Amino acid sequence: MVNQQNGSIINIASDVGVISPDHRIYKADPKTNYKGMNFNSPLSYSVSKAGVIHMTKYLATYWAEQGIRVNSISPAGVNNDHSEDFKNRLTNLIPMGRMAFPEELKGPIVFLSSNASSFITGSNLIVDGGRTIW
Repeated sequence: MVNQQNGSIINIASDVGVISPDHRIYKADPKTNYKGMNFNSPLSYSVSKAGVIHMTKYLATYWAEQGIRVNSISPAGVNNDHSEDFKNRLTNLIPMGRMAFPEELKGPIVFLSSNASSFITGSNLIVDGGRTIW
């Protein structure tokens, strides 16, 4: 890319690189018969995704003069065989009321890869159905 003086790099971050995970969605709730998840977003995940966002900004300034744009996307939860109970917990935190479908990440990636975003660098495009606005 440096030799071409042109290029676009898109890093994949996460909404939990911008906001803290809501740990309540993993905990059992006897009032609603929610069994909980034997999982929680670990600190290392959130910290690494925040690091990806900042690395994006750093590299955007580092390579801007070489014509290389560097951006990231931060999706919220993406549908992937989660239990219905967990989906319900998470989607209650998302104004659009659902998780993302994997194919919904294609549009933001294509946009950031294309000349339609030729003056965008160092940005983190949040693709979260509105989750981070609450």
